[in-house]
Amino acid sequence: MKRLHPRAVLDLITRIAVVGLGFSLPVWLYLAELHPRIVLQRTEKDLRALAAACDQALRSAEATKETRAQLGSGQAARLDLALEIGRLPCKSYSALTEQMLSKGVSRHALAALNLSATSDPAYPDLRAALADADQLDAQLRVTSRLFDLAPLPLKEYLRDAKFRLGERLFFEPLLSGQGDRTCATCHVLTSATADGAALETHLDVSPEWSPGVPARNVPDLWNRDHNDVSTMLWDGRLQAVAAADEGGLVLPEPLPTTGFENLMALQSVRPIFIPAEMLGEPGANNVLAPEARRAPVPEAVLSRLASRLYEVDERSKETETYQRLFRKSYGVGTADEVRPSHLGNALAHYIEIAFQSRETPWDRYLAGDLSALSADQKSGALIFYGVGRCAVCHAGDVFSDFGFHSVGVPDIRVEKDMGRFYATGAAEDRFLFRTPPLRNATLTAPYFHNGQTNTLEAAIRQHLNPYQFARAYAEGGEHLMGPEEIDAISPILVPRSMINEAQVELLIAFLKSLQDGRADALSP
Repeated sequence: MKRLHPRAVLDLITRIAVVGLGFSLPVWLYLAELHPRIVLQRTEKDLRALAAACDQALRSAEATKETRAQLGSGQAARLDLALEIGRLPCKSYSALTEQMLSKGVSRHALAALNLSATSDPAYPDLRAALADADQLDAQLRVTSRLFDLAPLPLKEYLRDAKFRLGERLFFEPLLSGQGDRTCATCHVLTSATADGAALETHLDVSPEWSPGVPARNVPDLWNRDHNDVSTMLWDGRLQAVAAADEGGLVLPEPLPTTGFENLMALQSVRPIFIPAEMLGEPGANNVLAPEARRAPVPEAVLSRLASRLYEVDERSKETETYQRLFRKSYGVGTADEVRPSHLGNALAHYIEIAFQSRETPWDRYLAGDLSALSADQKSGALIFYGVGRCAVCHAGDVFSDFGFHSVGVPDIRVEKDMGRFYATGAAEDRFLFRTPPLRNATLTAPYFHNGQTNTLEAAIRQHLNPYQFARAYAEGGEHLMGPEEIDAISPILVPRSMINEAQVELLIAFLKSLQDGRADALSP
C-alpha cells in the first residue's frame, strides 16, 4: 500500500474544509440572516397590530388610574375587568415576541418594530389587531368568563288569554280620554317600539296638566321585564327597591302598587291617567276624567276604563270580549272586580313576550355558534368590553347598569332637563340620566334623552369627547352647557379617549350584533 505524503494529507484536508465551508456558508447565512428576516416579515403585521393594541391598553389604564377612586364599587369592579380585557393583546404580543426570539429575530429588530407601531397616537394598525379568528375567539372566551356573559333564554311565545288581553289593550284607543291614542301611538312597532322622533309628542293640555319635566325621547320596550331592570324612565322616578311581591315598587303618583307583578306592569298604566300622555284634558268631554279642574285620581280613571271596556263588549263584534279575557286571565266577572294591576299585568305580559330580544347574533355566539359574528363584530366586542370601557355602564344582559350618569349631552331648550333631580330633589343628581339599554339600539334612533344625535356614530363620539360642547355657543350667544352641566359629566368619561376611527366602526359593527331580526320585522 502506497503511503500518503503528509503534504498530500494536508492538501486533502484543506480541500474538504473548503468544500464544507462552501456548503455551510449559505446555511449559516440563511440561519443567521435570511430566516429571521422571513420569520419577521411573515409575522410583522400581527406583531405591529398587537404592539399597538397593547400600547393602547397600557395608556388607557394609565389614564384611568385617577378616576377609579371616583367611581362606585360596581363601576370600579367593571372598570378593572375592562382594563384586564384591554390588556389581553399584551399577553399575545409577549408570546409572539418570545416565539420570534427563539427563531433568531433580534431584540433590536423587535424593538424597532414596536417603536414604529406605537409612535403614532392614531394607532393605524389597530383594525388589523386580533384579526386572527382563533385569537379573537380565545379573547372573547376570557371576556365572557370575566363578565359572566351568557345568552338570554327565549321565553315561549304562548298566546294565552293574558297575552291576548294585553295585546288588545296595547292597541286599544279606548285607553285614552278622547279615544284617539293607544300605547302603539308612542311605541311604534315599525320604529322598533320607539317613535323615531327626538322628543315625545304631548297632548295639548292646560299648564296645570302639563308634565313636570320637559319632553324626552321615547324609550323602547325591549326586555323591560328583565330582572336587572330596576328603574323606569330617563330619571328613574319609577323604581324597584325590592321584589314586587314584597311591595318594593315605587311610583310617584298616588296609586297603590299592590298586585303589580313588576315595574313594566306599573309603568304600563301610568300614561292612561296622565293628562299630557293619554288621558287628555280633564272635563266633561273626557270619559275617563269628567271632573273639570280636578286632578285625576289614578284609581278612578282606571276603574272608569274597565267599565268602558266592558260596555264596548256589548256593541263589539269581537268573538273574544274583554269580559271573557278578564275572566280567563284573572277569574273576575264584573268591571267592578277589575283592578289596576289586572290592566298593568296584562299589558306587561304582552310586552315581555312580544318584545323580547333574545335571538340576536350575539346571543347565538354566546351559545356556542362562533360563526354568528363577523371578525369586525368580534373585534368590536373586545373594544366594547375592553379599552372602550363601554361595559362599565352598559352592563349585564340588557347592556345597562340602570344607574344615572351624564355624558355631556347639551340641552338648548329654555327649560333645561334636570334629569334624575326630578325624582330625588338632590342637587348632585342634576343632569344625570339613566343608562339606556342597547339591544336593538341600531333601530331606535335618535339617541339620548333629548334625541340629540341621529346616528350611532355621533352617539359614540359624544361618549369619546364629552366636553366637545363645553365651550360651544348657541345661536343666541349663550353657552350650550353651563358649569353645572360640565361638572356633572361622569368621571369614567374623563380620561382622554384613544379610540380611533376604525375602532368606532368596529363598535358600531358590534352593536349591530345586538339587533334582533324580529325587531326589524315588527308590524301592527
